[in-house]
Amino acid sequence: MAQNNKEPGGTSAKRWGYALVAITAIIVKLLNDPHGDLPALGKLLDPINGCLANAEATSRNFDATIKIPGVGADARVWLDDRQVPHIYASNDHDLFLLQGYVHAYFRLWQMDMQTRAAAGRISEVAGEKSFDFDRKQRRKGMVYAAELSLKAAEADQKTKAMLDAYTEGVNAFVKSLKYKNYPLEYKLMSFAPEAWSNLRSVLLLKYMADDLTGKTDDIAHSYLRTILTLNDFDYIYNDRIAGSSTVIPEGTAWEQPSLHQPLPPADSVAFPTYTGKDFGEQRATGIGSNNWVLSGSRTASGAPILCNDPHLALNLPSVWFEMQLSAPGTNVYGVSMPGAAGIVIGFNDSLSWGFTNNYRDVKDFYQIKPVADDPERYWFAGKKTRFATRIEHIKIKGKSDFVDTVKYSIHGPLIYDATFNENGRIPQPLAMCWTGLRGSNEYLAFYKLNRARNYKEFVSAIQHYECPAQNMIYADRAGNIALWGQGQYINKWKNQGKYIMNGWDSATLWQELIPMSENPHALNPEQGFLSSANQCVTDTTYPYWYNGDFIELRSWRINALLDKAQQATVQDMFAMQQDNYSVLAAGTLPLMLSYCNDIKSDYLDTLRKWDYHLNSNGTAATIYQLWWRNLYSDIWKDDFSKVPGYVLPLAERTMQLMQTDTACKYFDNKRTAKVETLREMVQKSYNETVDSLLNQEKTIGLLWYKAKNTSVTHLTKIPAFSYSELATGGWGNTINAMKGNHGPSWRMVVQMGKEIEAYGVYPGGQSGNPGSKYYANYLQHWADGNYYKLLFLPAGKTQQNDRILYEWSFSNK
Repeated sequence: MAQNNKEPGGTSAKRWGYALVAITAIIVKLLNDPHGDLPALGKLLDPINGCLANAEATSRNFDATIKIPGVGADARVWLDDRQVPHIYASNDHDLFLLQGYVHAYFRLWQMDMQTRAAAGRISEVAGEKSFDFDRKQRRKGMVYAAELSLKAAEADQKTKAMLDAYTEGVNAFVKSLKYKNYPLEYKLMSFAPEAWSNLRSVLLLKYMADDLTGKTDDIAHSYLRTILTLNDFDYIYNDRIAGSSTVIPEGTAWEQPSLHQPLPPADSVAFPTYTGKDFGEQRATGIGSNNWVLSGSRTASGAPILCNDPHLALNLPSVWFEMQLSAPGTNVYGVSMPGAAGIVIGFNDSLSWGFTNNYRDVKDFYQIKPVADDPERYWFAGKKTRFATRIEHIKIKGKSDFVDTVKYSIHGPLIYDATFNENGRIPQPLAMCWTGLRGSNEYLAFYKLNRARNYKEFVSAIQHYECPAQNMIYADRAGNIALWGQGQYINKWKNQGKYIMNGWDSATLWQELIPMSENPHALNPEQGFLSSANQCVTDTTYPYWYNGDFIELRSWRINALLDKAQQATVQDMFAMQQDNYSVLAAGTLPLMLSYCNDIKSDYLDTLRKWDYHLNSNGTAATIYQLWWRNLYSDIWKDDFSKVPGYVLPLAERTMQLMQTDTACKYFDNKRTAKVETLREMVQKSYNETVDSLLNQEKTIGLLWYKAKNTSVTHLTKIPAFSYSELATGGWGNTINAMKGNHGPSWRMVVQMGKEIEAYGVYPGGQSGNPGSKYYANYLQHWADGNYYKLLFLPAGKTQQNDRILYEWSFSNK
């Protein structure tokens, strides 16, 4: 009988059905799983739970009753017309719990990513492109440092309770989330929020400490000493710029020091082998912060006025989150850091304070000499000493884990060795010794500072603040003004830590800690004002030696204006924070123009009429800045382009050499056989500038704000979530230090009168959600130089104020 190979129609249909089901399953899997940098498109595009769920209605009502076990029924969060939360609680536990909840509610993804960055865990969620960054964070010992500080914080009853409550609040919000409610970035990057911990709150402070103390010159200076004589090095790389307008007024009397300056060992410096490899980009210049305070003798109201504008990276979400915290014993307003408990910069019922980076050197490098036949040991004090080790497992999205063994010496972790050496640029093993690796408790400083009622309590609070070193400005309603160069410093011999030190000699170890009571400070100086802008901290009479990465241009302008201030108002302080006058341009341009008198040019004519203000809508600023950049580069790059860290002499020093030593040998371009004069260098750089200006006129034009392109960029670098070409003036050499991606991150002006009058603004908004109207609603206000009057509510469980729009109450049921 013939065999029938044809299947019945029903069976064929079933197989097609199975195939369709299988294909559908594959498509569903493809859409619901991430692939490389692509998110899970199925989830992301889900119209109910995906990215559209993050679009926040402009008319949204934020009133809510929220269930959080353990929170008292009288606790409240009031949201004002700018979405600033005013938190009231009847005890510290509820206060910090609610702060943690509020931070997570508005900024959870930012908190997560910044503490991942601190710990070297970005690769887990972003993939291999973040691996080098993560590995360096691990080799710095960031988590190790945070663990030591956490131990110190949890040994104190107040800060342990503070951190425990804050963590409880963050996790209460995290536990309430479903995928639909995830912040948008989690959906785009295809990962989920994880539980918060006290360690992560400490990691955030270490991340800021590393950012503010991480740019040291030890390695670069050591290489420079191999190509320069000591006299040449000291001539162009001064410890102190001539004419420095110091943080603590010149002539301040110091108390008798309790420690003697140690004598240097005979052979402390370990000069490295110069590889000659190009080290790439120059380090960032012209960055920093400003703060100042006027006593009542110089103000129209008779009350002190305190001002602060810390300059940080311009990102969205903003580094700061504005809020008020009120509980028995405290009523404080200012900016906090999402992920950290307490207010960082601000004011309370009695006093106000602000910070700038101090820039004293608190991070040194030691060359380590491993034992030749035993890589687990190194030479120290004539003995073979075993390294401690820490195994670092770095998870990489889409890749196998990387396991790194980080060795720890008596000086600190080996950040550089044969396995990690900047692609051969740093061939010797180097250990990093950093005050941030000490077990300090900065949270206790913030806890006490938020509650301080007078100068004595302010000083007591900041004694717990070790790293990063800060210039802490102060004013109170009693009329006092003060400034401290605060941090934990080491009693060093002259030039200790200026270069790489040999790590095998016990004589090169860090010496005693300088008692904090002997840190530089001033209270109610006769001049009636105090200020800091990252300049040198003291004059040469201060009894302890130190070095640092100090800059002077902004401080010269600030102190000149403050010295003239009489009957000053808060509006005068607004104008001063927006000041675009360039001391650098005023000090260099007349000389530059004098060398070009025989050149006919519209560009030069524009500069001859210029008043040295880098205003947003001018063209002279663009012409000058481009010319100065070319001249500065022509003077120095031929000599130092292959120095690690690309540390060129300061602009201030270059200006002074142009003014006082026109025959300086560095004005010659070593790349040519001819010996050039400063005149020839100026003319050469001008010709280079003309070519660039002609090209730029054809594209973006010469308006200054377009040329510098101040941008506020989302942390993911997604253009749709970012803002560019903001119409702002200024630059790093002006008080208004508004650069391309770095600038005033929080402008604050507080008048400490009978009624506290406070103003502030930052570049962004309270919400971290790009789909919210509160995401960047402050940005244009900030760019335009405007301020908001801050709503500082009186302490109390009930509030009546027209600016309060929404209320959160809390229930255990």
